[in-house]
Amino acid sequence: MAWYWIVLIVLAALFVLTFAAYFFNLDMKMVEGLYDKLIAYHDSKKVEEKI
Repeated sequence: MAWYWIVLIVLAALFVLTFAAYFFNLDMKMVEGLYDKLIAYHDSKKVEEKI
């Protein structure tokens, strides 16, 4: 198999993966999960309020 077929297959696979992420809104679902974990982490920290 020639090298350009391998490059074409890799590019097609990347296109399919990015289209699936766009179609199913996976990027925002990942950000939402990360955001929830960050909120839980920062809410659990002890904070001394100095006024």
